Amino acid sequence: MKLENRHIDIWGDSIMKGIILDEAEGRYKVPENNFVKLFSENTGARITNHASFGMTSIKASERITRNIERVPPNPDDIVIIEFGGNDCDYHWNEISKNPDKEHLPKTPINVFGKSLQDIIDKFTSLSIKPILMTLPPLEPFRYFEWISQGLEKVNILKWLGDINKIYRWQEAYNGIIQQKAVTNGLRIINIRNAFLVADHYLERFCKDGIHPNLLGQQTILDSCLDYIKAV
Repeated sequence: MKLENRHIDIWGDSIMKGIILDEAEGRYKVPENNFVKLFSENTGARITNHASFGMTSIKASERITRNIERVPPNPDDIVIIEFGGNDCDYHWNEISKNPDKEHLPKTPINVFGKSLQDIIDKFTSLSIKPILMTLPPLEPFRYFEWISQGLEKVNILKWLGDINKIYRWQEAYNGIIQQKAVTNGLRIINIRNAFLVADHYLERFCKDGIHPNLLGQQTILDSCLDYIKAV
């Protein structure tokens, strides 16, 4: 796949925005040399990045509809889709207060499958076959410590049953992404696998356990460049 001067539309969440947690400053930010910028520089592609912090597939579907109506994409455009990380997240403050109640994720898993299919259909109806991207894995223990700050940690753990449930639950959403790629005959960039087989796995994540740090972003970049070479 030659990308020189090709236009790429990216739709995703903070991962595809290139956001990291700056631990020194205590805030999230997009580093200057984020992997999206480096990908553009390495391939010559022109990228329009629609990714946004906290974005779910449902919110994105609405934004994509408005964007398509305003600026119809060219059939030659490349579209990359990455969602699921926020969809599978929970309202941890509510769980902290009421661990014995039933709590649903921000996007229930069956709804996530439907909303992801809806996004795919929007582009295939325009003769564009989007490229899906798997979720990077998370580090459940760091993530648990991060989301339970200022909350009743014991209650959250009671509801979870075990901390690794966080990882397994995210993995289930990743499975939906892979399934949609197969059923729709779409290509997929498997950044998750690149993390899982990488040396020094923990060193690739921020303190929050879910955002890849600069080393993790290099892992994403390498995965994307390897994908381009293989197709």
